[in-house]
Amino acid sequence: MRIAIHKNKSGFTKYWISYCEKKQIPFKLVDAFSTDILKDVKECTHFFWHLSHESYKDQLISKPLIRALESSGIKVFPSSKHLWHFDDKIAQKYFFDIHGFKHAKTDIYYTNREAIRASQSRKYPFVMKLRRGSASSNVFLIQSATQARLKIWKSFYRGYTLYNVFSRYSDLLRKESNVVKKLFLLLKWPLRYVFPPKYSRLAAKERGYVMMQDFIANQGEDIRVVVAGNRAVALKRKVRSGDFRASGSGHILYPNEHLDKDIVATAFDISDKLEVGSIGVDFIQGNDGINYVIEMSYGFPAENFLEGASGSWNRDGQFIEEPIHLQDWILEEMIGQKA
Repeated sequence: MRIAIHKNKSGFTKYWISYCEKKQIPFKLVDAFSTDILKDVKECTHFFWHLSHESYKDQLISKPLIRALESSGIKVFPSSKHLWHFDDKIAQKYFFDIHGFKHAKTDIYYTNREAIRASQSRKYPFVMKLRRGSASSNVFLIQSATQARLKIWKSFYRGYTLYNVFSRYSDLLRKESNVVKKLFLLLKWPLRYVFPPKYSRLAAKERGYVMMQDFIANQGEDIRVVVAGNRAVALKRKVRSGDFRASGSGHILYPNEHLDKDIVATAFDISDKLEVGSIGVDFIQGNDGINYVIEMSYGFPAENFLEGASGSWNRDGQFIEEPIHLQDWILEEMIGQKA
């Protein structure tokens, strides 16, 4: 066994390197963007790459490269079974529907006329969101028919850039406590409209469709469960002040053993249906007592996120107190080696 790891300064990379060094597992660092990448990984059994939805280069080559490596017998994380729905809420909606997972009713329209007609009969408020994006960027609570028409018009004509400047900088300002840094953010904010991040400049605008999703009344929080093999770790995220969105809020709690076991079981079931060893799933507990699946993703923040939990759940519905090492568990699950 020999592992190839895409060299990256962020994400899971440093955890994988540390694990391999500690366990004396042969590994090499490679560059996924090198023209010689296939030669570089030829003698390897596994390839690990914490790719990002906010990197244009990652999105450009990850799917064809990973599929090619898999066809040669190399085991890859994330696999093509992780990626076909990654950062694609339309794909996720189809998956939840076809397997019967309870989720917020979502309808997709591909013409302006259909979307307008649907908005006239929809119960308000409802949610509109883009196919791509994280941390609640480009997720809107629609309160009126006029607001719906404006969003629909933009969806079919001007389109949406992936980087929502207002949403991002509102969050950054809210989370920043240092006065000097707040001032710097305020000065930088208007410049971002003129000079957006590289990935947003290069990526095509999102347009040509509208996603309408029922608004699920809840207690002002969502739940993220990350499955890694036979373990699952969870946290709760409270919504932003005066907002309905929880993802990216930074207000994190750990339900630990008090989490609803049905949510844990559903997360394991989704992982099994996808045929992946690890996946992150977002839930909302509605005021109607129903647990709704919202979204899923193979990735999650590498730091200041799930490591604050006091333990993990197993497939028998038992909560076990233990230190959280999700990046290690993901690697162990892929290579079939346990600590």
